[in-house]
Amino acid sequence: MSGRTGINNETLKRRNRGLILQLILSGECVTRSDLTKRTGLSKMSVSNVISEFLELDVVRECAPLAIQGQGRNPIALCLSPNAPRIIGLHIFQDECVAVRCDLRLHVEAEYRVPMNAERAQHLEEELFRAIDQVMPGPEMRVLGIGIGSTGPVAQRQGKILNAIHLFGIHDVPVAAHLAERYHLPVAFDSQYNCAALAEKYFGAGRPYQDFILVGLSTGVGSGVVADGKLLRNALGLTSELGHTSIDWKGNRCRCGNRGCLETYVGTRIMEQRLKEVSGVETDFAGYCWMMDGGEAEKLKPVFEEMADALACALTSAVNLLNPQAIIIGHDGAYLPQCCLEMLESRINLQKLAGGSTVKVLRPELGPRSQVCSSACCLLAEIFEGRLL
Repeated sequence: MSGRTGINNETLKRRNRGLILQLILSGECVTRSDLTKRTGLSKMSVSNVISEFLELDVVRECAPLAIQGQGRNPIALCLSPNAPRIIGLHIFQDECVAVRCDLRLHVEAEYRVPMNAERAQHLEEELFRAIDQVMPGPEMRVLGIGIGSTGPVAQRQGKILNAIHLFGIHDVPVAAHLAERYHLPVAFDSQYNCAALAEKYFGAGRPYQDFILVGLSTGVGSGVVADGKLLRNALGLTSELGHTSIDWKGNRCRCGNRGCLETYVGTRIMEQRLKEVSGVETDFAGYCWMMDGGEAEKLKPVFEEMADALACALTSAVNLLNPQAIIIGHDGAYLPQCCLEMLESRINLQKLAGGSTVKVLRPELGPRSQVCSSACCLLAEIFEGRLL
């Protein structure tokens, strides 16, 4: 018999501890009473978990909350300044970035390593150098390392499979090498899955059980949250929205197929097209800001075509997955509001299922969240009760 689903009491206890910590850190529940109502656990169970966290100095009691009516004001719970830290590592085509964060993803230290073809061939050494720069001294406890990588990746194996945007490196067991060097738990995932988790825990994804995080950069990636959980297959392989074809006779992609979405809306391609129509050379964020100025009329047709291409791919994704919302992240966080509104209008006009409107949102954590969100696959282990 395979696929065991039994859960023993110890596993349930650890999951409850992880859930309570998640609710406190996300700000969804800040008092014992709130936690009891939200989790359905008994007052005694919640109090026991909080007592453990207080003893470990992971959370602390803060100022009482003022409430109307009679009775004692409840004591708010917050993250302790002495709580353990986590290391995040973002592996990207332009650079690799290591950060040290607290458990709410507030960055305390950061180190960047520019990437090129030569450095990519010695990727592990470059990653060691970056992590060494943000690793604290022995007085500060570190729970582990979370890695968010450009893909494709095999999450369960902790391996970069065939990174066409990272100078063609392939079959690199990053997680195993870091665990061996630092003797810490290491979690590994696609950078887009990590960004989706960050928005789920702390950002625009909090109100939704079903949403798609779309990351626009040189390529286009996605992280899917379905029924409140990150969607992966049994092998840990992740979704590749950028290689969804929107024209079977279209542009040739570096993956070998035709019409892949990223060949139409990848930010490097968009920069070239926007430069041609404006005569101005800047980065994607710069062109987005120009949409608020005198160049809007020149740039608008290009952004409209971008919205059309994205809507074509995302309408298919909506018909497959029926999300409540789509969050446009990475460089897409810079998109002008009119572009997000165009995209939302087109998707809802074209999608098959009726009912509620699929929202198209900007990430609350901003364009730089892709760096700190790399630690979120480790946070997921904590919130599932497998660490701490």
